[in-house]
Amino acid sequence: MAEQDDIWLKRARDAYQGSTNYFDANIRSQIDANLRQVQGKHPAGSKYYAEAYKGRSRLFRPKTRAMMRRNEAICAAAFFASQDVVNISAPDENNAMQRASADLNRELVQYRLTSSIPWFMTVVGAYQDSMTSGIVISHQYWKYDSKKGIDQPCIELIPVENFRFDPNADWTNPVNTSPYLVQMIPMYVKDVKARTRTIDEKTGQPKWRPLTDAQILSATRNLNDSTRQVREGNRTDPTSNVSTLSEYQVVWVHRNFIEVDGEDYLYYTLGDQYLLSNPEPMRRHYRHGRRPFVIGYAVLETHKNYPAAPVELVKDIQAEINEVANQRIDNVKFAMNKRYFAKRNAQVDIRSLTRNVPSSVTLMNDIGDVKVLETNDVTGSSYQEHDRLNLDFDDVSGAFSGSSVQANRKLNETVGGMTLLSQGANDISEYQLRTFVETWAEPVIRQLVLLEQEYETDATILMLAGTRAELVEKYQITDITDELIGQELIVNINVGLGATNPQQQFERFVTGMKALAEIMDSSLSGRLDVEEVSKEIFGKMGYKDGKRFFIDSEDPRIAVLEQQLQELKAALDAKHPPEVIRAQVEKLQAESGFIRANTTEKNVGSQYAAMQAGQVVATTPGVAPVADEILAGAGFVPADGDGVNVPVPQVRATLPVHENTSPMYPPVPQSPMRGIETPEADGVQNLNLGGAVAGYSQTTDADNVPIMATANEGVLNVEAMQLLGEDNLNYLNQLGLQMRE
Repeated sequence: MAEQDDIWLKRARDAYQGSTNYFDANIRSQIDANLRQVQGKHPAGSKYYAEAYKGRSRLFRPKTRAMMRRNEAICAAAFFASQDVVNISAPDENNAMQRASADLNRELVQYRLTSSIPWFMTVVGAYQDSMTSGIVISHQYWKYDSKKGIDQPCIELIPVENFRFDPNADWTNPVNTSPYLVQMIPMYVKDVKARTRTIDEKTGQPKWRPLTDAQILSATRNLNDSTRQVREGNRTDPTSNVSTLSEYQVVWVHRNFIEVDGEDYLYYTLGDQYLLSNPEPMRRHYRHGRRPFVIGYAVLETHKNYPAAPVELVKDIQAEINEVANQRIDNVKFAMNKRYFAKRNAQVDIRSLTRNVPSSVTLMNDIGDVKVLETNDVTGSSYQEHDRLNLDFDDVSGAFSGSSVQANRKLNETVGGMTLLSQGANDISEYQLRTFVETWAEPVIRQLVLLEQEYETDATILMLAGTRAELVEKYQITDITDELIGQELIVNINVGLGATNPQQQFERFVTGMKALAEIMDSSLSGRLDVEEVSKEIFGKMGYKDGKRFFIDSEDPRIAVLEQQLQELKAALDAKHPPEVIRAQVEKLQAESGFIRANTTEKNVGSQYAAMQAGQVVATTPGVAPVADEILAGAGFVPADGDGVNVPVPQVRATLPVHENTSPMYPPVPQSPMRGIETPEADGVQNLNLGGAVAGYSQTTDADNVPIMATANEGVLNVEAMQLLGEDNLNYLNQLGLQMRE
């Protein structure tokens, strides 16, 4: 057992010492300089701290702090412009269970971010860490204390000097690729002793191993951390050691995550000297099985685990601004308060000269013993230099300030010029903010969702979230189960490009919604994929998608049919009187009969018109090609297999030939009409062929199909014409055509 303890303690010690040596040699000094720069202090070893500059101007122009505050304001405006920042969606939108889980988890996370977690301070503080130290580190865990009534998720920011990981880890994901993680936790001695007395419910043993006061005191001999001192403004380190041990003395406890044979083990040590707990699989403490840390950035630098912070990028320009400003101030002082040369050992009132009080009198024996040194005023050129340095600072930092406007006197006189001036700065600020969101904010919210799925047991909060998610109304879900809340989900932060300027963000949103509405109302709406179009439009607006702006609903036509079905069911449930239902049935039957009769009337008219056209073609075959050409020119296209069930006649017409045998007289054709013209139909007149119809007879063919043959002075052969029915014969009789056997 002791041998195993030594192995685990050696692993923790090796991990801590190796990573600390690298951090102290390569990272710490730069972070200290960044912190001093943010606080408006010259870096350590600056010439302004030398004795030669004791009487000169040593001011620090807080351009870096102004940049920090401006970026923090941009972050706050982007994250908290609306109440609903987090968007949680289902991987499969057709899965009702996943959609319900997404709505429920979104309400749970929203409640925790607004009620349990100081989200505003956490986000802005994390962004400040990323701009100052280059990285931001946070720990996500579930805090439970039955005595204090605490049962909630926590997001805790960790100072960069209190966290160690392997410098050889992958720069894209150092948390999950490092073979070890070490978090240094400052704890009161009383809390350490309390953990040694707390019994583990599963094992029945104390959670931590008991240690003597001498052992605890030896672990407090940690040298003062320079980074922590600089952050405190060179105040006394609050965790500094004292010679006597008290309950309120701070000791350093290490939370160690060590990977052995592909599995993470978690245990605590007091410094790197004593083992406090037995190594256990990490899953016992974090049921979701993920390492509970996230490292984010504001600036990406490939293949570097500690990228340069925005503060570091502008350090040289900040130093140059300070130099120009201090020299200008010295120049103004020399120009207004002259420098004097006085003869040594001469009787000159040196004190009066140095005081340089107006209306004062300086006594001397010889006026030639004092010489005034004239200093040229160079403030005009120094101000121009200062303006150019301000522009360089804004370009590098991505900040748009009043100095940028003042230095561009021509452009700032127009609205378009102001837009051009701010465009580049906004792009850099948006890119920096998006980098922070992708690397820190979204991974943190994903871990928060996992914590809610694994540890949330508060019935009141679950009921409130289920009510806000409308689980009953939308999905008919009345019970919140582990299966419902534990679905795999997609988490996004609704902060994107275009979020740094609230006015531009609003204009983009309104413009995008108008464009989407016009597309939906256009004639192309039926042939477009609305979901893909909305994704593209909202992507241009700076959002990943626009799902949260739409209500989940099915096809509206289906909704109408379902509503009608519900109405019918309601009518059946109401048990209407039989006479009312009978009246409704009769009404429907009458309406159906009217529609059927109207259809029959139109069909009969169409058939008769077709019969007349057939008679004309039968008598005058030459009109058929002309009619075809007219129909084709009008755009008529006959439908295949569609038409009225009327037989098409095959007509062979033999016109009578009137001959005169006398060579003295040419043949005279007979007139097509005899006597007064009658109001007969054109088709019937053509059948007359020069006179009244002599007669017609009705016969049948070999298949017993009725055919009509007409007899006249001249013979018209219509053997193939089939009769349309008794109604047509009656109509011919009404026109005066008598049937003759």
